[in-house]
Amino acid sequence: MWQGLDVFLAVVEHGSFSKAANVLDVSTSYVSRQIQQLEQRLGTILIHRTTRAQNLTDSGREYAVKLKVIQQELIDATNHIQGIQRQPKGLIRLSGAGDFVANRIAPVVAEFLQRYPEVSIEFDFNNRNIDLVEEGFDLAIRFGRLQDSNLIARKLCHRPMSLVASPEYITRHSPPIHPYELANHNCLIAINNRWRFNIAQQVEEVKVAGNWRSNNPHAILSACKQGLGIAHLAQDIVAESIKSGQLAYLLPEFQVQDNATWLVYPRKDLMPYRVRLLIEFLLEHFS
Repeated sequence: MWQGLDVFLAVVEHGSFSKAANVLDVSTSYVSRQIQQLEQRLGTILIHRTTRAQNLTDSGREYAVKLKVIQQELIDATNHIQGIQRQPKGLIRLSGAGDFVANRIAPVVAEFLQRYPEVSIEFDFNNRNIDLVEEGFDLAIRFGRLQDSNLIARKLCHRPMSLVASPEYITRHSPPIHPYELANHNCLIAINNRWRFNIAQQVEEVKVAGNWRSNNPHAILSACKQGLGIAHLAQDIVAESIKSGQLAYLLPEFQVQDNATWLVYPRKDLMPYRVRLLIEFLLEHFS
């Protein structure tokens, strides 16, 4: 009766026979055979197969929803008996990038491991906006405004932006008195060449250009301190340089204050307990 159900749910979660086979450490032909036998027992097609993809039928989708509920109840029952709630185990894969993640978030994750030593962490530092489901990550740390997606987003902390330049640059060039005047300046671009400002009580994007672009904010910061141009960076990145007098704020009255660092993760009906525990641990720390 239960044979093939775990294989079917793995295909549903990972989207293909080959990916399910990889996760289950079995052959693709084994997965295909298990699904075929399950369909024969049920007397209905659960998954449409093509050469390029596998898609759930209406019956398959309905069956998966009911099975996930049953599976979660089984997991909860097993966790209760084995005491996993008291001692979580297993691997958590995280993705993030930047000094804030390395210096502020990684130590909190390390503290989590000290508390729960049977959990292991794989922390990937990559500026690329990875597909969490496709690449098998449990969580990601992202900064700024999030695009609409199927991911769940929880705010870790507020990180406002600041427009800055060096005293040397300001001396050589007339500092802008309005965001529109940035078109006349050399702007040091991190990722996005459209910077957001509060103009006439609404948020507007101002397109900027310059001769220095980098996906590393400290490379932008260094160029800015050398007088190369104007930068738009998170306030915590520029704070020390402002304090030392190496940089000065520009157009503070126009700054948008809605940027934040986010914890994002896929919508999963069956999130492992260790992952839920780390999410709550991070949120509690940064609250």
